[in-house]
Amino acid sequence: MALQGPFMRRSKAPAAALERYAPPTPTESPPDRRAAGQRLTGALRHLRVISRTYLGRFLALRITSRERSAEALASAPIANVLICRLNARMGNALFLTPLIQRVHELLPRANIDVAIAYQQADDLLGQLPGVRRVITFPYKGVSLVWRYLLALSRVRANHYDLAIDPMPNSTSGRIVLRLCRARLRLGFASEHQWVRLTHSVPESEIPEHRAIQPVFLLHQALGVVHEPAELRLWNPVDAADRAEGRAAIARALEARGIEPAGAQTVGFFAHATGAKSVDRQYWEQFWTAFLQLAPEAVPVEFLPRPDSAPLDPRFASLHVRSPHRLAAAMAELGLFISADTGPMHLASSTTVPTVALFRASDPAHYGPLKPSDLALDVTQHSPAALAQICHRHWQKNRGATPAAA
Repeated sequence: MALQGPFMRRSKAPAAALERYAPPTPTESPPDRRAAGQRLTGALRHLRVISRTYLGRFLALRITSRERSAEALASAPIANVLICRLNARMGNALFLTPLIQRVHELLPRANIDVAIAYQQADDLLGQLPGVRRVITFPYKGVSLVWRYLLALSRVRANHYDLAIDPMPNSTSGRIVLRLCRARLRLGFASEHQWVRLTHSVPESEIPEHRAIQPVFLLHQALGVVHEPAELRLWNPVDAADRAEGRAAIARALEARGIEPAGAQTVGFFAHATGAKSVDRQYWEQFWTAFLQLAPEAVPVEFLPRPDSAPLDPRFASLHVRSPHRLAAAMAELGLFISADTGPMHLASSTTVPTVALFRASDPAHYGPLKPSDLALDVTQHSPAALAQICHRHWQKNRGATPAAA
């Protein structure tokens, strides 16, 4: 069945060409090879977790002296804070934003440094209120060792009143926590915690969600009431940012012969990898069903690279390299749909209602947080059923999206 919508009525391509769906088909591994690859990836991930846990236990047994501060963290003078999270994923960088926001609110005079391995973290986190500098550690490359040492020297060049290891079991974060020059060290206490902490919170008490865990740690240490329902990913987008985002969306629409004024845009990201990916055929069937329900909708695909093949060449599409500018463009949409990826979390950090499609990971750990977001198990819904859910969610939230902060 032919897709319907304003992008078809306004396209300059011949009608016969529009009826023929012939987007470039990416080369895919046979299903059995793909499944084997996913099983191997899962096994390696499980092995890393086990190895990290046992290494932590081994080191913890060798550290007999435990620092404990008699000074309550709430009463300690804190002017400089270091957050240690050496992870290279956009989503995990965004999961630090509720913690950064709470540190800035509870310690408004403190300068915040973030040690991280996400290579675009400065663009994403550097503009947040309270953040003084983002120290980026290397993730891959032949220059890994000297770049790591250079980043570590930047950390050690500063004296911190408080260093925070926000995750319960991150070896790389604990290395930086151990080597930084900090008067106070805050982290989770467990049998595999090998860093000498001055303040700690039992790992057994932590909540499930990865973005809420660091805030829980801070609240417990400061004696602040913990209200997880109030927490959101934090990514302020001002009026100038939104104007740039609006212009980027307009250019993508005009490139497909679509008039931007009044366009009812629905964004999506269809390029998740590994076990998190949603099949191309599923996406095609979803959009056929969704556009039957909402022919006025204008799909806008966000691409991971400039040369990425779009799902359907008739759809408007764009690539935005800067995470902050990408968020500003997403904020101009009426709805955003994506698998469990960095762009999904980025959309959730804005005001756009976001639908997250999960396959392999647990939404209790990684799901979006704001009330206008949905987390769905894509394996439990047919493309047509998912289209109905997304359409109802879109209709429910149309015109209700508040202005960005």
